[in-house]
Amino acid sequence: MKILNRRTVLLLAALAALVAGVALRSRSEPTGTVRVSGREIEFPAVVTKSSFEREILGMPGYHLIVWKDGRAATAALFRAEVTDTEVLDALERLGAKPGNALGMATWEERKDPASHAPDQIIAGPPVEILVKVPGRPAPLTLAEILEDPGGRGFDMRFGGHRANIPKWKSGCVVCLYSCPGSKVGNARYTVRDYVKGATRFRVRPGVLPADGTRVSVVMRLKTAGT
Repeated sequence: MKILNRRTVLLLAALAALVAGVALRSRSEPTGTVRVSGREIEFPAVVTKSSFEREILGMPGYHLIVWKDGRAATAALFRAEVTDTEVLDALERLGAKPGNALGMATWEERKDPASHAPDQIIAGPPVEILVKVPGRPAPLTLAEILEDPGGRGFDMRFGGHRANIPKWKSGCVVCLYSCPGSKVGNARYTVRDYVKGATRFRVRPGVLPADGTRVSVVMRLKTAGT
């Protein structure tokens, strides 16, 4: 009986250690992964339309994709289950070289009419962004997802801005303006445009599933003529 009790104790201790290890990994490891294939990457995200369009204590129509644990996640349309650094690393593994054209002044001096920094445009290789939604046979383009009252559309560029990550810790992956916090941003609109209200992006009615739905984001490097 004593031997049996000892074995039971050892077994319980081993199980406890296993459970603790699983719990530790779940806290330290990302919940998703970035798949790299050919000229594109893909990663999971969750729809949060209400956050993206929130007016009170929000930043409506600005952040398209943000890492779920980043400071700007509460204002994103899609909360990525991978970090912004992982996305940046993956795009660089495709051979893309970020433009790194925007410094912090682009945002910090946005209300200063004498500063030219907020008028700067994001630079870098062109990137196509698609979203795979459950129940739809083909992935959605940004033009299919978003309304753009300003009418300039989307010219998404791989800006990179790795040096700005530790300064903001925003977790921004994709912004809809030329933002120094974004890894990919829109060359059609500047931060000054956001301040002036040149456009306010909104989700087209009935296009996206309910908040909390898991989707897949595809970022594809564009080639000449595409």
